[in-house]
Amino acid sequence: MVVGRDKVQNLLPKTPESGFTLIELLIAIAIFGIVISSVYGAYRATFNIVHGSEYQMEVADKARVVVERLNEDLRSIVTVPGSIFLGEQHAYADFVGDNLSFVSSAHLVLRKADAFTGNILIQYQSELDMDTGLLNLYRTEIILLPGVKLEDLADAKDGQKHLICQGLLEMRFTYLDRDGRESEEWQVDEVVPTNPPTPPEEQEFPAVVAIELRFAKSAKSENSTVFKTAVALPQPWKKQG
Repeated sequence: MVVGRDKVQNLLPKTPESGFTLIELLIAIAIFGIVISSVYGAYRATFNIVHGSEYQMEVADKARVVVERLNEDLRSIVTVPGSIFLGEQHAYADFVGDNLSFVSSAHLVLRKADAFTGNILIQYQSELDMDTGLLNLYRTEIILLPGVKLEDLADAKDGQKHLICQGLLEMRFTYLDRDGRESEEWQVDEVVPTNPPTPPEEQEFPAVVAIELRFAKSAKSENSTVFKTAVALPQPWKKQG
């Protein structure tokens, strides 16, 4: 008896068809989603760390420029009769942006034509940036020519004005006298030469200028980065004995 091919195939055991059920597909999709979420979370955390590090480096560079410039200017301050030192506190909205003016022999030379060996009036001024809502710090220097009085230059607009720093939330100056007492403002008007001349040690210039820079990514940022330093001013020579 010969059995047909179709009947032989019917007598063989049936193998299950290959493929995934709906439940298996859902489980696979869920596992894939968990893996992708973990990878994305790790990537985002790494990106935030890198981005934060870049911002901190940028802020540190800005602070270094300001501190080095102020340190050089203040260490070259002129405290002889005829000089001035004006530290004024200013507020912009909720921010503090102090101004400082003094006579110094330091110069910001960017070109050969800017070279000068005399004294200059230096002004540090904080101005509100209307685009960012933060403060910009400017440095203006005005050459003191013979016969020109300082009070005529206090509001001069023709000095060399340079942008020193951007993105400041606050710019504070604090002044300490020889006894360590602090003051938020300091004023030494132009000293009129007397006969006999006023001894240099009697001029009331601060002994130390403390500087505080506060940076933020935006005016509404809750986090800020603060840099603090202090510069000891050269004191007038005192006669011994």
